[in-house]
Amino acid sequence: MATCRACQAIAQRMRGRHRLYGTRASAGWSDPAAALKVLGLPFGTSRREIKLRFYELAKQTHPDAQPTAEAAEAAAESSKMPCFVDVLDAFELLMEADEFQLGGVSADGTAPKNAACGGGSGAARQSRGASWGRSNRTKTLGEVLCERLEDEPSAALEVWGEIKDQRLQVAEGSMDSLFRACASSGVGLSVALQILREANQLELLSKPVRSAALVSLIKWCKEDKSSYETIFNEIEEQDKDPDLMETVSYANFLYSGVDGYSK
Repeated sequence: MATCRACQAIAQRMRGRHRLYGTRASAGWSDPAAALKVLGLPFGTSRREIKLRFYELAKQTHPDAQPTAEAAEAAAESSKMPCFVDVLDAFELLMEADEFQLGGVSADGTAPKNAACGGGSGAARQSRGASWGRSNRTKTLGEVLCERLEDEPSAALEVWGEIKDQRLQVAEGSMDSLFRACASSGVGLSVALQILREANQLELLSKPVRSAALVSLIKWCKEDKSSYETIFNEIEEQDKDPDLMETVSYANFLYSGVDGYSK
């Protein structure tokens, strides 16, 4: 796992690029054709294919995919692949582009009716630049991979397997996304508990993340009093402090069913 220094360096570079959108626009970043080229995709690629390519490149270029900060920096310098900053920038631009921009850009990077599409509009570029600069924190690779679950909740175990195999940092949002996917795909509490137990065994969860994961389990996977008791029994002895017990109890009350069951 890359150290925090590598992620901080990436975040700093992203903030620098986001600060002045005009610099990026002059380099062609307002053009979806240029973004497709960064991702190595042909003209006419579907949004689904763009997303799959983004996840594939993120697994290769994100600093979390490197064992050390030095390795991450060396890979970004020596590899023929784009750096993660460029991959993310291109992906975000393509996700904001409309279907005409994705399907109407010629191979040489020109687009008919560019102004009508908004690609040449200074106001549009400024607005897009503002949206790019929303966050001051680079998402972990685990968080990036979990974004796939918004479209493919049935891929929860596959995504978890990628996180587990690479021993990636697990954030609160990642566990919430995994458990929500378990619930919406129908695999439910049993698979969600499998993920939680494996994460604990591999020591991938900090204490705050473990606490938040229990709340997410209750929120998404609790069905009745019995399932709540099953979740409650997952609390490790060293975590049973008053604050956590109060939080879990309140979560059970907050997400109670019509029968109002509680521990």
